[in-house]
Amino acid sequence: MAPDQFSDWFREISETEMALIGGMLMAPPAISSVMLTGLQEEHFGDLSAGALYRRIIDIVARGGTVDFRTVVQGGASVLMGEGGSIDKLVARMAAIAAPAGSLAEYAKIIRSAWVVRRIFDAADGARSQIATSDVSDLARGLIESVDALRDAATDQRRSSRGSLGDIAEQAGREAEAMMRGELERPPSCGIPDLDKHLPMRGLAPGALYVLAGRTGAGKTLMGSALASKMSSQGGGTQYYSLEVPSKEIAARVICERLGSKGPTYGEVLSGHTTENELEAYMWAAGQAKKEPLRIDDTPALSMADILVESRKYADRLDKQGKRLRLALIDHAMLVKPSSRYQGNKVNELGEIANAAKVMAKSLECTVMLCCQLGRDVEKREDKRPQLSDLRASGEIEEAADAVLMLYREHYYATRTEAFRRGDQAAHDEADAVRNNIEIGIEKSRQGQTGRVNLWCDPGRSIVCGIHGDGR
Repeated sequence: MAPDQFSDWFREISETEMALIGGMLMAPPAISSVMLTGLQEEHFGDLSAGALYRRIIDIVARGGTVDFRTVVQGGASVLMGEGGSIDKLVARMAAIAAPAGSLAEYAKIIRSAWVVRRIFDAADGARSQIATSDVSDLARGLIESVDALRDAATDQRRSSRGSLGDIAEQAGREAEAMMRGELERPPSCGIPDLDKHLPMRGLAPGALYVLAGRTGAGKTLMGSALASKMSSQGGGTQYYSLEVPSKEIAARVICERLGSKGPTYGEVLSGHTTENELEAYMWAAGQAKKEPLRIDDTPALSMADILVESRKYADRLDKQGKRLRLALIDHAMLVKPSSRYQGNKVNELGEIANAAKVMAKSLECTVMLCCQLGRDVEKREDKRPQLSDLRASGEIEEAADAVLMLYREHYYATRTEAFRRGDQAAHDEADAVRNNIEIGIEKSRQGQTGRVNLWCDPGRSIVCGIHGDGR
């Protein structure tokens, strides 16, 4: 491409970048479709457009309102190349704003243009070394530059590729390092009986775990217990509670720490504790401030919102020398879907599950996606859920590395006719299974399927092995 042609092409891409920003400002609900493409500020050639894009993403992450005033006028100090005329910039973007339905395509064009610019940069660098470099070294350098660019462009920076022997040897060396204690194993979920069945015997980095159950089966009970156990080990945990207020999740976690001698989370939230119980609770809450557990109860988050927040938290943890180990989303049916499928619930849930899997791989953490099961379970004599009970079961099952089905016999024992009319035998049977919770592992890559019987105290969000753990 001749210099004049390159200049014309750059101006055209600059127009595309500003058209994208204008379109995002004109149609804020479509911003999530852009974020899911992986577009970053660094992909923009126009510094002003890149700065505006960063402001939009920051505002979305804070839950603020995106419009011309908050983005353009609020970001006047970071804009460049417009001669100080904000009105001129606004008029330009409004005139060329991309249609809402085309924003994702515009984002892909901008990423492609970034690749082309990087290739030109690599070629220019090689041209400057022609007189001083060996031809083989020059070729090798160019190939390495293009490989690095391909990884960055396709979010494969953490992926591994190579021959069978090379990758197998790498896995063997890592296994040896884990045996010697030189490399950290995937963290335990905190329940050894369950670890035995999970991929990599714990919370596998880059894996999507689906935690599914009917109403009352214990999804929040299990989720808060796992979050508590993970963060108490020092593992970074992000809990997206789209249904339950953050105060309840926090109270559940602290009551789990206090054990069976402490108050229930319901007693804490309603103010029905003794002074000693409240004192113990406040002490445990103070200790928890040191732990890397972040709770977000913002309603109607999209997967793009969740990815942005999780990436920011992962970066913050990284600066502290810690890692994001678990991101828990409770639950999938309350995640705000994109406009792509316009109310088709099956496809929307499939898209959410696939986005959760991509998030797990890109952040190298375990993502646990809670799912509500349909009512078909209630029609069967055996109420234990099956894979077919998952809505959009095909796509969710395919995306998941493990599928955990929750079942609490006590829930159904208290809903029999005999129990309702006060039959003593029925009440005794319900009491006998009050603390039982069963997890059916219906799918587990690198793990084992089967059933795990655990002990639980729903009022205190305690979940442990069937023989207890001394609490």
